[in-house]
Amino acid sequence: MLGFSFGKLLVLIAIVVAVWYGFKFVTRLDKQRKARLKAARKTDSEQEQVGQMVKCAVCDIYVAQGAASNCGRADCPY
Repeated sequence: MLGFSFGKLLVLIAIVVAVWYGFKFVTRLDKQRKARLKAARKTDSEQEQVGQMVKCAVCDIYVAQGAASNCGRADCPY
């Protein structure tokens, strides 16, 4: 017959708790990794947006796309 003892029960409980906390730890690491990847992608896309420059047909200077303002010339398109 299989005998259930207090020691075996404690070992079983310890194994279940260790596995439970192991999964929680791995899940937390995975969430942190995904957050870092998401932040890196966002940073890359922000850099691409900042890097977009357009040349003014009148002034022949380069300005950030979407952030151009009037330079003071009468024929300035902005």
